Amino acid sequence: MTLRYFAFFICLAAFCSNNVAAAMNKVTEKYTGDWVINVAETDLLREELDEKPTVLGGPSRMRVSVMGLPLPNGRSKAGPQSPLSAADPAVLRSRTMTISVAANKISIHYPEVSGNDSKEILRKGHYRGRDSKWSKKKIEQKYKTTERKVAKTWSIRGDGRLLAVVTIKSPGSKKRTFSRVFDKSH
Repeated sequence: MTLRYFAFFICLAAFCSNNVAAAMNKVTEKYTGDWVINVAETDLLREELDEKPTVLGGPSRMRVSVMGLPLPNGRSKAGPQSPLSAADPAVLRSRTMTISVAANKISIHYPEVSGNDSKEILRKGHYRGRDSKWSKKKIEQKYKTTERKVAKTWSIRGDGRLLAVVTIKSPGSKKRTFSRVFDKSH
């Protein structure tokens, strides 16, 4: 009886590992390689910034003062915690990138970016404050800091180009979405 269970678990493990390997091969085939930005396609996706001011600065920005002295409104002026402003993600600052896929991690190298941002390693699951997952449809990474929430998504469009979408949401401001389109370098 225990031999049957043992054989069953061996077959189940082999079946599951083949499915995981097949899924990784599909991700590897689609995303692996050198990518170069397609400026024309990227410009088509660029959103115009909404620069229209709201009436009186909006209800959340109303300020009351008595004899020139501002009155507290009960809300804290919690701004960025760091005197340094957060840099845009490397995918937005680079015109080229190289993607390589390993067993449970994806490495993205940005040759035009210097320092620690030049290489990004996505590990599946929750790792060092970043949640990463991928399938044959897309690669996703999300993280948040005291200053903002960032979501990055890489996916292959129907025409074979790589679409990288970065969404940044800072407290007290609108969510900003940036898109970049990359062509595979040959």
